[in-house]
Amino acid sequence: MSQTWKDSARKSTRRIELKVAMNDDGTYEIMLNEEVVARCIPEKWLDDELCAKRGFCGEELAEIKRQLRDRGQAVLSL
Repeated sequence: MSQTWKDSARKSTRRIELKVAMNDDGTYEIMLNEEVVARCIPEKWLDDELCAKRGFCGEELAEIKRQLRDRGQAVLSL
């Protein structure tokens, strides 16, 4: 079983902050704890990038997508 970045960071004592922002060209940029981890992600690959690669699935993914739809950016702190 593999561990996502989120799972390994959760074992430490620091909080996890995820920021997802829409770029002017319609792609997305993803930051974890103020470090850019992905750039120019097309919308069709955003779910895979957030869930499969980063471990933000289910309710977390739904909240991210809701914030993106409402504000054009999302911030999630765990």
